[in-house]
Amino acid sequence: MKKILSSLLVSAMGAAMLTGCIEETVPQNEYVTKQQVLDAPGAFKNMVANLTSNLTGQRNYQPNSNNVWDYGYPTFFLTRDVEGQDIVPAGSNNWYSTWYSNVKYMSAGYAVTQLPWTYYYSWISDCNKVLENASAIDYAEPEAAKAQGAGIAYAMRAMFYLDLVRMYAAKPYAVDKNALTTIKADEKRTLAQALHNERMTWNEAFDFILKDLDAAEKYLADYHRADKYTPDVSVVYGLKARTYQEMQDWANAEKYAKMAQQGYQMMSEDEFLSRDNGFNSPNSSWMFATQFKETDPNIMGNDGDDSWGSVMIMENGFGGGYAQNYGGVNVIDRHLYSTIPETDFRRKCWVDFKLDEMGKEEAIKALEDYSDYPERVYAGGRENAQYGLGGLCLKFRNAAGKADVKYAAWCVSVPLMRIEEMKLIEIEAAGMQDEARGVQLLTEFAKSRDPQFVYGKHNEGYYNNTTSAFQNEVWWQRRIELWGEGFATFDIKRLNKGIIRSYPGTNHLENARWNTNTLPNWMVWAFIGTESDYNGGMTQNPDPIQPAGDSEPYNW
Repeated sequence: MKKILSSLLVSAMGAAMLTGCIEETVPQNEYVTKQQVLDAPGAFKNMVANLTSNLTGQRNYQPNSNNVWDYGYPTFFLTRDVEGQDIVPAGSNNWYSTWYSNVKYMSAGYAVTQLPWTYYYSWISDCNKVLENASAIDYAEPEAAKAQGAGIAYAMRAMFYLDLVRMYAAKPYAVDKNALTTIKADEKRTLAQALHNERMTWNEAFDFILKDLDAAEKYLADYHRADKYTPDVSVVYGLKARTYQEMQDWANAEKYAKMAQQGYQMMSEDEFLSRDNGFNSPNSSWMFATQFKETDPNIMGNDGDDSWGSVMIMENGFGGGYAQNYGGVNVIDRHLYSTIPETDFRRKCWVDFKLDEMGKEEAIKALEDYSDYPERVYAGGRENAQYGLGGLCLKFRNAAGKADVKYAAWCVSVPLMRIEEMKLIEIEAAGMQDEARGVQLLTEFAKSRDPQFVYGKHNEGYYNNTTSAFQNEVWWQRRIELWGEGFATFDIKRLNKGIIRSYPGTNHLENARWNTNTLPNWMVWAFIGTESDYNGGMTQNPDPIQPAGDSEPYNW
């Protein structure tokens, strides 16, 4: 548990902790001055590169263990989203069951509660190191040659904090703008401050995040990136759009969402459903991404099984991975699937539940409509996971042409921001100012996915009254368009929704078929207990309460 404290305090200790990226001989006293850091060849460049290269493929939680969910940023898409209703972590051997059905283990005293704390504040510490060393004088403007590196650090830190405040906020912003979120650990924090660090309110957190994004916008204004694995100013605009959406500052959310879209194009049906490049490599829609590489610890070790590809990609041919071989599939909620019209091409990302009624030969034949490897998909869902076929996800594909190559099949890219998200933010923001304009924009967007789209069919009775019919329609589009990309639970919290897992014909698992009329308590994450032990200013969120049993089925 000591590593929790060190991951949070490293930025407060300054340059003495920055030996990792310096190739010169370490002084005998093992103390590296800030000037030595500044003078070391390539040190600053390496620190900046580390901000994005360290996002995925690294076992940052327990490097010497084989925890299947210890593979970096995309794992939090699933740890958050299985808490809701749209993703079912099904099968006989799924490693995301804690966040789905055993929420009592997300209490302060349990190890999984440390996972986000270790990851996020380690990443933040890396950002702080860059900002500390961007100028020769403490907290001055960065040197010209290091300004873009500082801009990347500000953008990444803002992204991390925006995630953290949404995960740890005691109440949604719409309910209580002064609710406590998480602590601030910036490059100026001293060790004394770290030992008595109070949580920020929503408004304090937004001020901090937007200040970082203003700096990022300034320093990245003329930056031309080599690829989409590093943020540029369009990503900064996108992060501002997300922030203003959360704040319900609709004018600014619309403004920055529109600015973020410049230079990008929405995915076509062929791109969305590509069996070679489907959600595994950047295209004209992707604004920001992360990438698994063949040299990553998560690919090289444990047969690559603790990786995004292992838990989300079903078509590999080398007998590995949880989604294909070991019985851990992540599938779409049956009711959500049933609301997708057959004329909407996105429906083809998931296997139709009708296939569960078929025998093996007939089902494998039907799976040819979804995959070039129907036998593998059949075996993964019905035989290995002992789940079935309905709802199996084929949105995310193996690296093109490498489905049979250990373990290059899982060296894929994962989207962190797409233009479609920005369009949906723009649409929601426009409609919250002028509903007729929002409906028009939403209809235009939806018809690009479903030519026969008719507005007004996705506002069913189970939604509570905290949002309008229009906002519910936008939410439905987000649930389908962005499924598996890490937004589902954030939206449930932002809109202050409940969830429905128990209903006739549900594919949610027994002892997790819970219905709530209010925001589920387990979506307000508890802090790891040792943080409040060491940090005298810390207040805790309540431990989540495990429901006593399955809810009575809800009749739609």
